[in-house]
Amino acid sequence: MMHLICFHLLNDYSGSPKVLKMVLQGILDKGYRVDLITSKGGVLDELTGYANLKRVSYGYHFSANPVVTMFRYLGVQLYTFLIAFRYLFQKQTVFYINTLLPVGPALAGRMMGKKVIYHYHENAFVKGAFYKILATLMQKLAHKIICVSQYQRSFLDRKRGVCVIPNALPKEFTSRLHPDAEAAFGRQTILMLSSLKEYKGTREFIELANRLPQYKFVLVINDTDKNIDRYLKDNDLTFVNRGGVI
Repeated sequence: MMHLICFHLLNDYSGSPKVLKMVLQGILDKGYRVDLITSKGGVLDELTGYANLKRVSYGYHFSANPVVTMFRYLGVQLYTFLIAFRYLFQKQTVFYINTLLPVGPALAGRMMGKKVIYHYHENAFVKGAFYKILATLMQKLAHKIICVSQYQRSFLDRKRGVCVIPNALPKEFTSRLHPDAEAAFGRQTILMLSSLKEYKGTREFIELANRLPQYKFVLVINDTDKNIDRYLKDNDLTFVNRGGVI
């Protein structure tokens, strides 16, 4: 039976670990063995009650100092690269790399002749040079790449072994949506869940809220109040009405 070895760098409450949680729940429910190697303190900690799930955790978080963040990142890559070799003599193991960032275990997997699958959530080509380098390595190392949209896939040079699987919403979320589409549309409420990264479009969303007061705009940000205040000040943006932390 397949043994899935899953690597994810930062276990927080952002989109990619939430999608990974749904993926792993489906795999675990089918009885497959999963080893999850990630940091502590996020949504993936909620994967409980599975006898076929094994965890390997480490401490990791971002720093306000980019140099410190890079050293921490490189340290985790070395750590997971070495951990990956515990599976050297285990058969039917598949390395599942969630996001571009865990490049260390992807390299180890290819060196050991394991099948390496990337779940490619971000679009590296709207980011900086570092992410573009990681995207190039992904296209060299992966046996298969799962993209989350056709648009995202269009930026890749590689065409073979690439598929598109759009992200889904969890059932506990969709079950609470308004069942009457016409009534829901009548609410005229526009919701966006995002981080503060520029390419996410938060600036444009806030501007739309200021220009279209006839609609209710709700922006849920995955960050601290301090960083939100700094972002608004640096970008000369204001909320029509600001709520608190959920």
